[in-house]
Amino acid sequence: MPQTIQLPPLSFLGAFRADSFNADDNTIDCVWTSGATVRRMSWQDGPYDEELVVSANAVRLGRLNAGAPLLDTHMSYSLANVLGAVVPGSARIVAGDGIAKVMLSRAPGDADSVAKIRDKVVRNMSTGYVYHQVEKTERDGQVPLWRVTDWEPMELTACPIGADPSAQFRSSDRQATFPCTFRGATAAEIARLRMSLARRRRLIAA
Repeated sequence: MPQTIQLPPLSFLGAFRADSFNADDNTIDCVWTSGATVRRMSWQDGPYDEELVVSANAVRLGRLNAGAPLLDTHMSYSLANVLGAVVPGSARIVAGDGIAKVMLSRAPGDADSVAKIRDKVVRNMSTGYVYHQVEKTERDGQVPLWRVTDWEPMELTACPIGADPSAQFRSSDRQATFPCTFRGATAAEIARLRMSLARRRRLIAA
């Protein structure tokens, strides 16, 4: 029976398309997901494989297309950390990739970071996102598969090193959680996950 629990945000590696920089409007294109299966670690039950379904029906693009921010290394606690924004309406799914156009800041305080992106010194980016629905499948001789059939990008971020695909958000929002419906998980597994998440929140708050 499907069960709903609260999960924190995750992050996933992406890349700027360095050759796409447009000096006239200060924009650059990016690929914010390719939907690759990656190994992650759950808070209680150990490793699992995450498969992000990348399709128009699976990815909620509303936040990106409303002008979601491009941040400096997932730091969301200050306006000073905003390096740009997604050009409204530019986020879409094309041949299994999530792509978008980002308008970079012209503020003097952001000039160094923006120049590194423009000059191809910083090529890596990461996408912060949340699960809304997961189908869990046990596999003989392998770690479980979490097939994410409903998920939502929340922000893009420029980062010096490609983000660890197993990493959690590293920001002031690290205690934030979002509802996610699980299919295929037992009641005992859900209970253990809830306990480990509660333990994690207590450690962060300490």
